[in-house]
Amino acid sequence: MKKLLLIVFFSVFTATQAQNPNFWTPVSNEKAATISGIKPAYEKVKGKLFTVDAVQLRQLLHTAPERFSGGEGVVIAIPGVDGKAQHFRMFESSNFDIELQAQYPEIRAYAGNGIEDPSAVLRLSASPSGIQTMVLRPGKPNEYIEPYTLDAGVYIVFNAALKQTPKLPFTCFTNHDENNTINQDGMTRRSAMATDLVLRRFRLAVSVTGEYTQFFGGTVAGALAGINNTMTRVNGIYERDLAVKLELIANTTAVIYTNPATDPYTNINSWNTQLQNTLTSVLGNSAYDIGHLFAGSGGGGNAGCIGCVCVANQKGSAYTAPSGNPEGDTFDIDYVAHEMGHQLGATHSFSYQFENTGTNVEPGSGTTIMGYAGITGSATDVQSNSDAYFHYVSINQIQNNLIGKFCSVNTTLTNPPITINAGPNRTIPRGTAFRLRAVGAEANPSTVTYTWEQNDSGNSSTTGNGSRASATKTVGPNFRSFPPTTSPERFLPALSLVLNNQLITPWESVSNVNRTLTFFLTGRDNIAGGGQTKSDDMVVTVTNNAGPFTVTSQNTTGISWVSGSTQAITWNVAGTTGNGVNTSFVNIRLSTDGGLTYPILLAESTANDGSENITVPNVSAPFCRIMVEAVNNIFYALNSTTFAINFTVTNTCNTYTNANAVAIPDNATTYSTSFLNVPDNLNITDVNATVNITHTFIGDLVLLLVSPNNTQVQLWNQQCGTNNNMNVTFNDSGSAVTCASPTTGDITPAASLSAFNNLSSQGQWILAFADVGSGDTGTLNSWSLQICSQQITAGVNEFGLADFKLYPNPTNGMFTVEFTSETSNDVQVLVHDMRGRQILDTSYRNTGLFSANVDLQNAEAGVYLVTVQDGARKEVKRVVVQ
Repeated sequence: MKKLLLIVFFSVFTATQAQNPNFWTPVSNEKAATISGIKPAYEKVKGKLFTVDAVQLRQLLHTAPERFSGGEGVVIAIPGVDGKAQHFRMFESSNFDIELQAQYPEIRAYAGNGIEDPSAVLRLSASPSGIQTMVLRPGKPNEYIEPYTLDAGVYIVFNAALKQTPKLPFTCFTNHDENNTINQDGMTRRSAMATDLVLRRFRLAVSVTGEYTQFFGGTVAGALAGINNTMTRVNGIYERDLAVKLELIANTTAVIYTNPATDPYTNINSWNTQLQNTLTSVLGNSAYDIGHLFAGSGGGGNAGCIGCVCVANQKGSAYTAPSGNPEGDTFDIDYVAHEMGHQLGATHSFSYQFENTGTNVEPGSGTTIMGYAGITGSATDVQSNSDAYFHYVSINQIQNNLIGKFCSVNTTLTNPPITINAGPNRTIPRGTAFRLRAVGAEANPSTVTYTWEQNDSGNSSTTGNGSRASATKTVGPNFRSFPPTTSPERFLPALSLVLNNQLITPWESVSNVNRTLTFFLTGRDNIAGGGQTKSDDMVVTVTNNAGPFTVTSQNTTGISWVSGSTQAITWNVAGTTGNGVNTSFVNIRLSTDGGLTYPILLAESTANDGSENITVPNVSAPFCRIMVEAVNNIFYALNSTTFAINFTVTNTCNTYTNANAVAIPDNATTYSTSFLNVPDNLNITDVNATVNITHTFIGDLVLLLVSPNNTQVQLWNQQCGTNNNMNVTFNDSGSAVTCASPTTGDITPAASLSAFNNLSSQGQWILAFADVGSGDTGTLNSWSLQICSQQITAGVNEFGLADFKLYPNPTNGMFTVEFTSETSNDVQVLVHDMRGRQILDTSYRNTGLFSANVDLQNAEAGVYLVTVQDGARKEVKRVVVQ
C-alpha cells in the first residue's frame, strides 16, 4: 500500500454542555508531529487527533440502559470533525446474544441519538482494545472515530471526505446467476412499504481465520472485539434501512481460530465450501441463521449465494477478505455490509458491468453499499468509498426476500406511519434541469430523511464507460444516488452543477433524447432500534419534441439592478406549451444568496410566452440569480451567471506561475512538492490550476493542491491509464477528462476547487505529486494558479445611517455596530458570506444611540458583508474575520 505522507491536523475541541462529562482531549499540532506508531491506514487521512480517558468513558457507558428497557439513556460527548463536542443519549445495543455478552462483559456496543441534532445517530463499540464510533447524519458525510496509533493512545476523527487513501483492490466474487439466487421472484417484486413493522433478529455465526485473530492480538477476546467493532457499524445500517439485527451466537467462539497453520481455511477459492463445512460440523445447522468468515487478507469477498439466509447448507458460505487490514470503515461498510447484503437478498446495484438482475441502476461503480465505489477504475469510479446506506432497489430486494423467511425472531414495532408520495408522472423537455418534490412531506417528523433515486437498470450496451451518465442514453441510469437528507426534494442534476451551467456530467446528466426515467422516493424514519422505510415511484418522460428550456436574459457579467426599476426577463419556450409538456404558465423567482434558494417571487403564474417585465424588489444583494420554473410541472431553468441589486461587483483574476522543472520519482511512497508564493491578499472566489507534466503512463500519478492554510484538494487520481503526458487546467467549470497522449484541455478536478473559496490567497501554495506505480518516471515542467476575487461596492446610498461605525475590523469574530437612530424601529443585522449565503439574521431593540455586539466566532476566516437596516435606512459594510 502506498503511504503518501502529507498530513496537517488542527485540533480545537469546544465543550458545549459542560454539565456532561467530556473525556476527550485535543492533541496539539506540536504533539501531533511527534506521534509514532501510526496505523498505516490513517497515515494519509486528514482529521483531528484526540486522546481519551477510555476507562472513564467505558465506565459511564456501562451504566447505559438497554434500548428497550424504558430507561432515559446516558449522555456522552464525542468530538466531531469540526473539533466541537456533540452530545448523544446512549443505550446499550449489544451485538452478542445474552450468553456471549455474559462471557465477555468488557466488549460492548451502544446506540444513541443526537441531542443538538436529533436526526444524528451514533453507533459506538468499546472494549479494552479501544473505542470506535460511526455517526450517521442526514445531508453530511458519515463521521468516524478510530484508533490512530497501534496502541490506541491517540484517536482520529474523520469523515469520508477527508480520506485521501487510494482504495486497495477488492473483488466480490458472488455469482449473480439466477441459479445461485434464492427466491428469484422476490428479487424484482415491488414492495410499496419496504419494511413491515417487524424487527427481524437473525442468529449470526462469524468464523475467522488465524490471520484475522493474529491481527487483533492473537486471542479469542481480541478477535471478538474486532468482530464487535464491525458489527456495530453493520447493524447500525441494517437496523435503520432494513429493520434487521444480526446477533452473534455464544458458540461463535468455537469457530474463532487463533493459529493460521491449523485453521480449516486453506485457499480463498475454497473458503465458501470450507466455511459451510466448518459451521455445519462444529456448530450444526440449527445453531445459526447466517454465517460469515472474516479473513485477515485476500482481496475479495463471496457470499456463496444470494438471499440464502436461513437456508440449510448454504446460509454459512460467505466470506470477506480485504487486501488491507480487516478493520475500519472501508472493511465494515464497503466489504462486510456488502457481502452480508448479498446473503440477505441483494444483488449488485452498479452498472459498469451488466449482470441481468434488473438492479444495475447506479451509474458507473455506484455509491451505495451494493455498488463498487472506488474499485472499478478511474473512468467508472463515482467516488472512492461506498456511502453507508442501501439503494431503494436493494432495500426492496432484501425485504421481499426476508418476508419469505421464517428463522428470525420477530418483534412487532410501533413506529408511527410516515407520508411518502412521489407525486404524479410528468413529461419534460429535453436538455432541461428538473426538480422532484415529495407531496405531503410536511406532515412527517423532522427526523424523517428522504432519497430520490433513479431505478432504470442498464443493459449490455451501458457497461464500462457507457455506464456513465450521458445525454444520449436511452436506457439505464443517468443520475447517481445521494445519501438521505431531511429535504424532501432533489434537484436533477444537483443544483451546484446547474449553477455552474453543467447539465451534462459523468454521474448526472439531463437527457437530449426521448426516454423515460423512473424515480423512487424513499423515506426513512430513523427510529433507533428498528427503522422503517416507505417508498413511492413516479416516471419522468423526456420528449425530444420540446426543449431545451433556457433563460436567455441576465447571462452576461457586470449586470447591476436598482430597486424599483423595471427589468425584462426572457426565456426560450422551446415548444413547452405543447408536445406533451403542456406548460401554459411559469413562475419567475429571484435568489439573493448566489442561487442556493429562490424565496422571492417576481412573477406568479405568468404566461409561458418567453418574456416578462418585472419590478426589482427592495432588496440589496451582490450575488443574485433568476429561476423560471414551470407551473404544474417539474422543469426549470436558471440564468447563467450572478448579477447584483444595488451593488457593483468587479471580478479580478491574477495568474501566478512556477516554471521550475521538478523530477517525478518512480514508485514513490511520499509526495514530491513544488511551491508557489502568492503575495496578494485576495478573498478567493475561484481557483483554476494549470499543470504541465511530461510522464509516461499518467495513470500512475496523484496530484494535490494545498493552500497556505493547508486546505487540500485532490486534482488528479490515477486517471487515463497508459496515456502519456498532460497539459491541463483543472477548473470546476471544466469538462470531464478525455484521455489522450497528451491529455489536454480544461477538465474538472478529482475534488472541487471550491474548497478554497472565501479563503485568503496570500502565502505559499503547494503542488504535491507522486507516481504511485512502477516502471515510469517524468517531470513536472511547470504549473500555475489563476486566482479570482471580487470587489463589492454598495450602490449610492442616500438613506445611510448617521455616525455609523463597525469595529474592530479585521476581527476575530466579535465586532460592534454603532450608529445614531432617529426611529424606534427594531434594527436588523444580516451577515452574508462572499458567495451570498446568509449566515446571520438578528433583530435588536433600538435605543436611539444604537450599539450592538455581533458574534461571528463560529464563522470561517474570510470576508463578509454586514447589512444594518433601520427602517428605510441601511448601511452595508465589509468585515474581515481572521
